[in-house]
Amino acid sequence: MGDAPGRDPGKDAEAESVRRMKRSATISLVLVAGAGAAAFGLARLDPSQREEDALVYGTVGACIAEGRRKPEDCTAAEAAARRAYAATAPRYETLADCERHHGRGGCVPGATVTAEAQDRSLPAMAAFLLGAEGQDLPAQPLYAHAPEEEREAQGGAHGGSHGGHGLGYCTGTGARIVPVSGSSRVHAPSTVARAPATAPRLIARGGFGGTGRAVAAAGGHGTGHAGGSGG
Repeated sequence: MGDAPGRDPGKDAEAESVRRMKRSATISLVLVAGAGAAAFGLARLDPSQREEDALVYGTVGACIAEGRRKPEDCTAAEAAARRAYAATAPRYETLADCERHHGRGGCVPGATVTAEAQDRSLPAMAAFLLGAEGQDLPAQPLYAHAPEEEREAQGGAHGGSHGGHGLGYCTGTGARIVPVSGSSRVHAPSTVARAPATAPRLIARGGFGGTGRAVAAAGGHGTGHAGGSGG
């Protein structure tokens, strides 16, 4: 049977192709929208999927000079981090164990920080973390992240709290904190930014997470891996 009078087969084929493309685009849009909604729903259900805008400074002066937070906010945050440091800093049995993780010069005798850390070594407080403007985050101390194996892998270029922080920092729970290069800003998982350490831990040789074991919470019992991502 021939084509209907007045019909152009070429135009009919072109129109059908356009209709197929529109259907494909509609399906793709629905799939993308569905994936986005699923991710949004997951973030709402699982706080660990959310990120917080935070700031990291080595000193109160650096915080004030940058101007992202008011001077009184910087001062209060550093003071709060100092208090938390004395109460929650991880404890190491020896200075050598501490420096294997935090770098040479990155640790201090525990007795110089708190009487409760007699005969232990603590990482020096290398920096403090606070929320960006409008972010109600608890201030917390940070420690130099400079595990011996990572320093060796990079040719020993990064030291402890007095030798640079090219490998970033770690929190008291062992979570890794790495500021954007040349910036004070970090995007920290909500579970890290909103859940600082609440008690010190005695750390076996090596450090937190993947580089060591948390063998006991101070004053507690039991064993387990330190939280976080290998601080």
